Amino acid sequence: MEVRDILWRLIDNDIPLANDDFTTYLIKDGAITEEDLKAWIEATKKVKEAYKQLPNEALSLNLLNEALNILNSISPKKPFPPDTKVRFEEVKQNIKKAIEELGKKDNKM
Repeated sequence: MEVRDILWRLIDNDIPLANDDFTTYLIKDGAITEEDLKAWIEATKKVKEAYKQLPNEALSLNLLNEALNILNSISPKKPFPPDTKVRFEEVKQNIKKAIEELGKKDNKM
């Protein structure tokens, strides 16, 4: 799958689903803090920016690495419900896939 397709899937499907979990359920339930929510929002902005910057693959790669680091810093105070955990992990996995694809392109040059 191409990087553009992976990022579009993240922006169009994965992030909105996980975002609903973060904004409606997890804050109210106390599973994440406001700081975690801010980190989530910052990471999603970086993914969207990486998509916009795709012609500049090095910049996109840096933005995706930053987004992944931010997402890895989110530590829930309570375990995520199973469906939320799956969606959150899917976002991280798809970012990793995009990073791997961009890394392959870098190695070919």
